[in-house]
Amino acid sequence: MSGTGSAAVPSRVPAGRGWRWIVAAWTLTAAQRPLFVALVLGLMVAAIAVSLVPLVGSIATGLLTPVLQAGLVIGCDALRRGEPLKVDHLFAGFEQHTGRLVGLGAVSVLAGLVMLIVGAAIVGPQALGTLLSGAPPAPDALAGTFLRMLLAMLVMLALSLPLYMALWFAVPLIALRGLDVGAAMSASFAGCLRNMPAFLVWSVAVLAIALVAFLPFFAAVALHLGVMAILVGTLPCIVGGVALAALWFASMYTSYRDVFGATD
Repeated sequence: MSGTGSAAVPSRVPAGRGWRWIVAAWTLTAAQRPLFVALVLGLMVAAIAVSLVPLVGSIATGLLTPVLQAGLVIGCDALRRGEPLKVDHLFAGFEQHTGRLVGLGAVSVLAGLVMLIVGAAIVGPQALGTLLSGAPPAPDALAGTFLRMLLAMLVMLALSLPLYMALWFAVPLIALRGLDVGAAMSASFAGCLRNMPAFLVWSVAVLAIALVAFLPFFAAVALHLGVMAILVGTLPCIVGGVALAALWFASMYTSYRDVFGATD
C-alpha cells in the first residue's frame, strides 16, 4: 500500500488512456471478477438499506459511501499486487483513515444540500410549492415554471461537475496515501482538470457500454413485446448494471494509478 501522506502530483496523460483505464480495470479484476462484482453489489445493497432508515438514512448513506468505496479501492490495490481479493475488503475502509473518509462524505452531503437549496431558490417558493403539492401549474405560469426548472437543472449540473472532479480521485488518495480531505479533493480536482480529454473518452466508452448493458430492456420496450417480455429483459439489465458499476469502480482505481503514478 502507498505510503501515508505521500505527495500527490497529477500528471497529464493522453486522451486515449481513458479507454485504457477501462481495459486495465477489466484485466485487473479478471482473476476474481465474480467476487469483485459481489462486493460492488454488497456496497449498493448496503447503501440502499441505510438510506431507508427514517430521518437520517440519506445523510448516513452519504457519510458512509466513501468508506465503502475505499474498501473496493484497497481491494483493487491488493489485486494489483497479486494478493487475493477478500470479502473483508468491503469493510477495509473502516480500518484506516475512516474519519477522513467520513469527512469526505460530509463534504459531499453538504455540497449536495447547497445545490438543492440553490435549485429550489431558482425555481421559486411558489412554483416549488405547487410542484410538491402535485397540482398542475396554472396555464399562464406553466412556461415560466418550466424555464425556471430548466435553469435550476443547468445550474445544478454546472455546480456538480467541479464537485465530481474533486471527489473522483479523493477516495484512493485518502485510502492509499493518507491525504487529508482538503488535500485529496484539491489534488483530485487538479488531476481531473489536467486530463479532461481522457475523461471525455472514458465517459463516451462507459456510456456505450451502458447502452449495450441495457439493450434488452430498450429492445423489449421499443418492440412492444408486452409486460412479461419487459420484465424478462429487466433481469439482464440488472446484471449488466451491477457489472458496469464494478467496472466503474475498478476504473476509478486504474485511472488513479495512471494519473498519480506508482509510489510502491
